[in-house]
Amino acid sequence: MKIYNSYILIIATLLLLTTVILVALGQNSLDVYYTTYVIEALIVTELYVYFNAKARHGLSLVSAILFGGFLVIVSLQVIKILV
Repeated sequence: MKIYNSYILIIATLLLLTTVILVALGQNSLDVYYTTYVIEALIVTELYVYFNAKARHGLSLVSAILFGGFLVIVSLQVIKILV
């Protein structure tokens, strides 16, 4: 159970620090926040490849959903640029 606690602690700390940095930089775009959070979560999740199979499956599902949201944001930005 300790590995899950470490994973949650790292994700929470990383997202908190990112929020503080983005606010300090004056970032107002929700797209930037979401994209940054998704990229960070995907990277940390991939670093935890030694989870057991059940946990890994659940994290893979969450990663797929987050990546889908990331693709939607990127698609909207591309459409915005092209129009």
